[in-house]
Amino acid sequence: RSEELVALAETIRILTADDARDLYDKTMSFLQVGETVSAAAQERAVEHALRRIAKVAKKHKNWALVSLAVHVRLDAFVKVKEAMDKMHAELMKQQEEEYAKWELCKKEIDETEDSIKVGEQTAKDLDEKHQMLVSKINQLKREIEALQAEESEMMISLKQAGEERKAQNQLYQTSVMDQRATINILNKALARLKMFYQPNAMNATLVEISAHAPNQPGFAVEPRPESGKAYAKSAGSGGVIQLLMKVIEDAELETRELEMGEQKAQEDYSEFVQATTATIEKDRALIAEKQELVAGTEGEKSETEEAQSVNNEELDGLRNLLKAHHIDCDFLLQYFDVRQKARQEEMDA
Repeated sequence: RSEELVALAETIRILTADDARDLYDKTMSFLQVGETVSAAAQERAVEHALRRIAKVAKKHKNWALVSLAVHVRLDAFVKVKEAMDKMHAELMKQQEEEYAKWELCKKEIDETEDSIKVGEQTAKDLDEKHQMLVSKINQLKREIEALQAEESEMMISLKQAGEERKAQNQLYQTSVMDQRATINILNKALARLKMFYQPNAMNATLVEISAHAPNQPGFAVEPRPESGKAYAKSAGSGGVIQLLMKVIEDAELETRELEMGEQKAQEDYSEFVQATTATIEKDRALIAEKQELVAGTEGEKSETEEAQSVNNEELDGLRNLLKAHHIDCDFLLQYFDVRQKARQEEMDA
C-alpha cells in the first residue's frame, strides 16, 4: 500500500511539476507554433505516469489503479482527476466506516466484558449462598435428629420409670401388709402377756383384746396352779413385755417409714413424669419448627439453584458473544492505527 501511495503521489507530482505546467502553458499559448513539441512532452509525462501506476497496480493487484492507468492512457487529464477524486472519496468513506467499526468494537467488547464480570460476581454470590443454605439445611437436620433421639430416650426413660414405680408400689404394698400383720400378731402376744402379768392394766383394754382375739377353740388360758403349792408369777415378765413393746414400736416406725418413702417416691415420679413430658412437648415443638425451617430453606435452595442455572447460561452466551467480537474485531483493533495512517497518507497523496 505504501508503494501504491508513493505511485499516486509521484503521479500527481509529475502532472503538476513545473516542467509539465510550462508544457501546458506553451501548449495553450503557442498551440499554433509548438503543437508537435508540446504533444511529445505531454506524451512522455503521461507515459511516465502510466508506467509508475501500472507497476504499483501490478505489484499490489489493485484493480482500481489498473483502471486508473488505463484511463491515463486513454482519457484526458480531466477524467484522470475525476477518477482520483472518486478514489479519494472512497478512501475517505472507508476511513470513516473503519473508525465507526473501531468505536463499535471497543464499545461492544467493553460492555460484554463488564457483563461477564457482573455475571461472574453473581455466580460467586450464588455459589456462596448455595453453600450457606446447604450448610444450614444439614445443621437443621442434625439438630432435628438430636431432638428426635432425645425424645426417644425420654420416652424410654418415662416407660422405665413407670415400670419401676409400679414395682416399687407393689413391693411397698407387700411390705406394709407384712409389717401390719406382724404388728397385729405382736400386739396380740403383748396383750396376752399383759393380761396375765398386768391384769390391772389390762382391765381398760379387755374389751379391745376380746374384739381382736375372741374366745376360740385352742385359745391359750392360764394353767391351774398345782394343788398343794402356792403359784408365783415369773420375775422376768416385765423385761419380756418391754422387749415385745420395743419390737412393736420398731415395726410401727418402719411402717411409717415405708409409707413416707412410698409417698416421696410417688411425688418424685410425678415430678419426673411432669418434667419429662414438658421436655418431650418442647422438643416436639422445636422439631416441628425446625422442619418448617428445613422446608423453607429447601425451597430457597431450589430457587438459588435455578438462578445459578440461568446465570451460567447467560455467562456462556456472553462468553460466546465476546469470542465472536474478538474474531470480528481483533485484527482491526490491532492494526487500526497502521491502517488509518496508511489510508490517510494515501488520501493526502
